[in-house]
Amino acid sequence: MVQGVVVEVSYNIQAAVDNKHNLVIATHTINRNDLNALGAIALEAKENLQVETLTVLVDKGYHNGREIDQCKKNNITTIVAHPTPGRSKESATQPEYLVAQFQYNKSDDTYICPKGETLKTTGRWHKKSGRTEQSGYQFKKYRTPACKECPVKHLCTSRSAGRELSEANHEYL
Repeated sequence: MVQGVVVEVSYNIQAAVDNKHNLVIATHTINRNDLNALGAIALEAKENLQVETLTVLVDKGYHNGREIDQCKKNNITTIVAHPTPGRSKESATQPEYLVAQFQYNKSDDTYICPKGETLKTTGRWHKKSGRTEQSGYQFKKYRTPACKECPVKHLCTSRSAGRELSEANHEYL
């Protein structure tokens, strides 16, 4: 990590521990964050235990759809707390209009806002680039024209065009 003229060498240590004997069953030393570490450490733990399936319990820092998808493909069930939704980047958003208050309908790929309006997507995937190719992801945007006339729009968003939600391609595995 470089900050000004100071160079700081940093590593992130990962460890997997079995729940029966509390023994370390896999370790990794990496130079990236936790978001991109789950798949490799979970697969190593599964291989070290020589089991066909594995259930792992991980903290919120591992909430990355791509990593959870990788586990799923390797017969590893992942139990992870959903991250606590914070305030929107838009300073105008009130707690009752945070993303967590919008209900996703998987069958028709829409969101319902707290006022009952339906946010739809065009189905087009947008690409969000990350610092590395592995940290980038794709997402869809959801909107409704009803936002423009909504009497509580000022509590939900500061965007003149209305509220826009994004869903990453691994959001609903």
